[in-house]
Amino acid sequence: MASALELMEFLPGTDCGRCGLDCAGFAAALAARERRPEDCLPLAEPEFAGYLEALYELLGPGAPAMAVDRDKCNGCGICVAMCEYHLGNCPEARLGRGPRLGDAVVFKVVNGTVAVVNQALCTRLVQAAERCNKCADHCPTGAITLT
Repeated sequence: MASALELMEFLPGTDCGRCGLDCAGFAAALAARERRPEDCLPLAEPEFAGYLEALYELLGPGAPAMAVDRDKCNGCGICVAMCEYHLGNCPEARLGRGPRLGDAVVFKVVNGTVAVVNQALCTRLVQAAERCNKCADHCPTGAITLT
């Protein structure tokens, strides 16, 4: 499963906003399966030939394990603070401050809403025996869906 950073390599990087997001937000939405590669309109231009195929190859088949409904999310960041992975792997998160820029994260706030950056780190996916639901359970707007 590709991370948002890996997907960013195959986006135009112009932050044109034609999809309603900047490229980083779009990459996060792709990783969370909230958007499809063809939702990035510049990728239809000849200068980006082959990018769509590369994105689909990185994404692979399958449904998302987690998704954030951007219409419901208010960007409060409670999921970031409650994330079991962040609490276990980010010293600043254990102090209630949230992960730092260099920390590997599952969630982060992008343009005022939470985006799934790397769901492969999610404790729920890594430790299937222990089904963590903290992000969804503490989301005040019910924006997070786990499957």
